[in-house]
Amino acid sequence: MLSWLISRRIDAFEGEFSYDMNYARELLSTSLKAMLLFQKATALGKYREGVPKDAWYAVKIYTARTEDCGPCTQLVATMAEREGVPPDIIRAALHGELEDLPTHARVSVAFAKAVLERNPAADTLRQEIKGRFGARGLVSLAFAMLASRLYPTLKYALGYGRLCSVVQVAGAPVLTPREAL
Repeated sequence: MLSWLISRRIDAFEGEFSYDMNYARELLSTSLKAMLLFQKATALGKYREGVPKDAWYAVKIYTARTEDCGPCTQLVATMAEREGVPPDIIRAALHGELEDLPTHARVSVAFAKAVLERNPAADTLRQEIKGRFGARGLVSLAFAMLASRLYPTLKYALGYGRLCSVVQVAGAPVLTPREAL
């Protein structure tokens, strides 16, 4: 019964976002326990306290595009659009064009970039993030980065990460994520 309910949720998500969920179906058919653990891990990506929505999504988008060549990045961009994040912020995060972001989002993406590159500048930026958003904001951004890496990693490991595509924002093509790197 639980597998059936999860399968229905997978189908609904796939329909709502036009996003291929075959990797999730394979995970569910392989092990209900594995799927339940994965669902717990994905909850990290829903935590947002203390950080403005546009900065949080900018970090998720920037991180997703460093990990993925299309579908996962598109999914995060679509979610950001549906949550009301302005298209210019989504485009700037996709391109990694920090100068085009509002200050709070610029600092957030600069922090994500430094963390992902293991750059020592992350230490200074971490303090700025804490000063702007507090400890909860820092955790929110850390979880946003972690969640944005989780899906592409699983998909590529299971053999579903081969499709590259152009990311669309506000109905217009923006880039293929590999072009932005």
